[in-house]
Amino acid sequence: MKFKKLAAVILTLFMCLMMFPANVSAAAEKGIRLSKTSLSLTVGNTYTLKRTVTGFKTATVVWQSSDSSIASVSKGKVTANKAGSAVIYATVKGTKYRAACRVTVKKKTGSNYSDGAELLENITVGWNLGNTLDPYNCTWVSNDLDYETAWQKVKTTKKIIDTVKKAGFNTVRIPVSWGNHMDNDGNINKAWLDRVQEVVDYAYDNDMYVILNTHHDLSWIKLTEKDQKTVSAKFKNVWKQIAERFKDYDEKLIFEGMNEPRTEGTPAEWTGGTADERKVLNDLYKVFVDTVRASGGKNKTRFLILTPYGANSGYAAMSALKIPDDDRIIISVHAYSPYNMALNRYSNETKLTDNGKREIDNVFSNIDKVFLSKGIPVIMDEFGSINKNNTSDRVELVKYYLSTAEKYGVPCCWWDNNSDCQPEENEGFGLLDRATLKWFYPEIVKAIMETVE
Repeated sequence: MKFKKLAAVILTLFMCLMMFPANVSAAAEKGIRLSKTSLSLTVGNTYTLKRTVTGFKTATVVWQSSDSSIASVSKGKVTANKAGSAVIYATVKGTKYRAACRVTVKKKTGSNYSDGAELLENITVGWNLGNTLDPYNCTWVSNDLDYETAWQKVKTTKKIIDTVKKAGFNTVRIPVSWGNHMDNDGNINKAWLDRVQEVVDYAYDNDMYVILNTHHDLSWIKLTEKDQKTVSAKFKNVWKQIAERFKDYDEKLIFEGMNEPRTEGTPAEWTGGTADERKVLNDLYKVFVDTVRASGGKNKTRFLILTPYGANSGYAAMSALKIPDDDRIIISVHAYSPYNMALNRYSNETKLTDNGKREIDNVFSNIDKVFLSKGIPVIMDEFGSINKNNTSDRVELVKYYLSTAEKYGVPCCWWDNNSDCQPEENEGFGLLDRATLKWFYPEIVKAIMETVE
């Protein structure tokens, strides 16, 4: 009995010693941080800061502003009242732990947003209406409007967009290919443009942000010097018509000049292209910006998206992008990372490894070096992970990807092609079953929303 009592005492002491470092560690981890340390707003606009408290079982957070006349705050919601600068503080009540965010408030002009960074702060997460208005060269369809169901079988309805918004997505990217719907001079078929506008309205009238682009148009957008004059004229005409049709829409409608501009089948197609190709691309972007601005209406202040060669997130491709002298430009890149898990359907990689995490980290580090550190806003308007019967691993990927993007202030848009197929069939990026309005993978949607909330 004495031995048992002695053993019990020793065991109790050992457990206490084992717990002691953990308690010290927990105490050291006490703190509070905010989702942003700096914020730019226009008078009349609001933004809700998220706070993360660690090391406390329960905690009450007290919000304060250094100057409420400039920026006031209530439960994290910051309201811009007049031009100036103020600091928003979040303090764990009864403690010394405090986090701060400096808020710069700019005067209201003819725009709802002072700059692209402010607009992107209001985009939580986006969803792509993929494989819908972007199919091309579909010889099996009988007329222009049948293209919408050439690559997937469901015609877009308002209910589909309502379902997307209800899930928590506040942005819809609408990829559109125009080449099969216009003549040799770039005059767009009216029925096609009408249908594009109808789909845009489903989201725009739902108070969502909308991104509209030229998507699979590489058949006529050639990045060669010999074709440049002809391509520029047609490109200008296409954007002149789009800009005219939507010139009365406010800044929640964003124009994206090109999707993944490149020359197909070349050695440098996905590695940044050649110097000559990049020069032609930069020239076309100037045509795009000048054409939209000249169209008048709200296009004078509309935000415009430019994309590096191939939408490549590599340092060389991004560095080669020449941004026109315009203060309403946003940059877009695409990164299905880690590649072998997220995009390569011929790879057996299904889990997010440490190398995969480093690949994601490198993407956003490069974006920061080339653009963000220079005050140039960036959106990742395509990302995702194909179905490999690995839902729980895709959930882990989504959480890591979006939390990393959030650290850098880069909102992201999931590519949804309305397919949950197996890798041997094609790329299953679908989240929403558009026929039933049910989510193929509600766990992934939940992970997305929990990460960006």
